[in-house]
Amino acid sequence: MNTTIIYFSPTGGTRLVAEAIADHLGCTALDVTVSASPMCFTSEDLVFLCFPVYGGRVPSPMLERLRWLQGDHTPAVPVATFGNRAVDDALLEMKDLLKQHGFYTAAGCEMVTPHSIDTRFGSGRPDAQDLSDLCRFLDKVLAKDRLPEIDLPGNPDYMAYGGLPFKPVASKKCIRCGKCAENCPAGAIPMSDPKKTDNTLCITCMRCVDLCPTGARHVPKPMQILASTVLKKYCSGRKEPRFYL
Repeated sequence: MNTTIIYFSPTGGTRLVAEAIADHLGCTALDVTVSASPMCFTSEDLVFLCFPVYGGRVPSPMLERLRWLQGDHTPAVPVATFGNRAVDDALLEMKDLLKQHGFYTAAGCEMVTPHSIDTRFGSGRPDAQDLSDLCRFLDKVLAKDRLPEIDLPGNPDYMAYGGLPFKPVASKKCIRCGKCAENCPAGAIPMSDPKKTDNTLCITCMRCVDLCPTGARHVPKPMQILASTVLKKYCSGRKEPRFYL
C-alpha cells in the first residue's frame, strides 16, 4: 500500500504532526498550505489528511485544496490538530468532504498542537507521550488486513462558525516585502499592497504574523488580551489525543 501524507499548516503545528507521521511510516509529507496540484489515488493507496481545527470546523482554504484531490475508493485518515480546546465537528466534516472526492475514512485522530492565537495553550505539544501514542496508532492502522470505513464523532449539522472578529494588521514596520502575501493560505493579502488585508477572506490563521520578518504583522493589543482571556477559559489544562480505528 502506497502511503501519502498531505498537510495544511499555517503556523507549523500541523506540520510537526504530519512530519512525525511521515517519519514513522517512511514517506514524505506534502505541504498544501498555500497551494496544491492535482493528485489522483487508487484503492491501493492510503492518504493521511492533516489539518488544524478552526472553531470546530475545517478551515475554508482546505476545501479548495481538496478540490485538487481525487480518490477511487481510496482509504483516508483525517488527522485533526487543535489548540488544546476541542475538535468538535471537524473530523466528521472532513469525512463527509473526503467522500465527495472518492475517499472513504478508514481511521482518524485528534492531536494537540500550540494554539495559533496564543501559543501558551498547547505549548510543547505534541510531546513525547503524544508522539508515542500516535506511533502506536499508526502501527495498528498498518497492521490491519483490511481497512473498512469507520464512524467519526461530530454533529452532522456541523457547528456554526463565522470566523474570529479580529484580523492581523500591518504596522509602520512593514517594508512591503510581500512575504505575507505570497504565503497567505486564503489569498487575503494583495501583492500590490501587502499592508492591506481583505477581512472577508482572512481566516485569522496567524501565518502572516508568524512569517513577518520585521514583526509588522500583528493583532491589535486589546484584541490579543480579549482573545487570551477567552482562550484561558476553554483551553487551560491538558487535553489528550484521541484515536479512531
